[in-house]
Amino acid sequence: MITIENINRVIEKIKNEHTKEYIGISVNGDRGLNVKTSKFGGVPYIAKDAEVPVDAEGNQLALLAQINCTELPENDIYPKEGLVQFWISRDDSFGLDSKGTNVVKYIKDIDENITNGDVLSKYRLPSEDNDEDYSPFQEKDASFALTFNKGTSTITATDFLFEDIAKDAIRELFPEEQVEDLYEDLDSEVYATLFKAFDGVKHAIGGYPTFVQWDPRDPENKEAYDTLLLQIESEWDPNTKDNLIMWGDSGVANFFINKEKLANLDFEDTLFNWDCC
Repeated sequence: MITIENINRVIEKIKNEHTKEYIGISVNGDRGLNVKTSKFGGVPYIAKDAEVPVDAEGNQLALLAQINCTELPENDIYPKEGLVQFWISRDDSFGLDSKGTNVVKYIKDIDENITNGDVLSKYRLPSEDNDEDYSPFQEKDASFALTFNKGTSTITATDFLFEDIAKDAIRELFPEEQVEDLYEDLDSEVYATLFKAFDGVKHAIGGYPTFVQWDPRDPENKEAYDTLLLQIESEWDPNTKDNLIMWGDSGVANFFINKEKLANLDFEDTLFNWDCC
């Protein structure tokens, strides 16, 4: 029988063998950001000859996030220059499971002369006065400045690879044990100890994703969306305890892409997911 002592050895083995570089993101509310800087929400960069992304009905999408690659610490995840933008619909699904209602755009060349005023002449910020505008930001037109820190993350218990990795580790360390299903074959305390040890990171670029419910990626096609482009968690103000960012009921959102497509700066095929309690 697998004991707490045994499972701690399994945890150590998994953490030593399944790590990835990631960039952690911290947020700070700031409505004075220029159009070229990294941000959650706010006014995006849109070139003079470019249009605002729209859905199939012609409704403008809303900027969820913009990452200026030159502001990131040295990394092997994102391009070295340009902007990566994440757009979602303004309905209450935020573009989940609807083609064309979530978009990732890469903009290599930036016109330094573009201003907030230029963009706001064609882009409509989500409005508190419009009941049809939904946003994961408590203040719909909020803008958050971002700071970045590089680190290392371990696989999370909700990653679709985790169960097989955990079972392989158990079999290698304790070959006499028969564990075919973690939930069914492990004692409840042992099971809880294992899963609590792999709870993941918060706002992030790269690394391993976190899910509230389950991983939407296909285990039979592991490479299709093998890279976490961006993760945005629900977040609360530490002083007032009011929510600043909220996906449903305390959820988390993720964007995924194939590693080779990312290296080729091909952002046409990405997977967007958010889930909550």
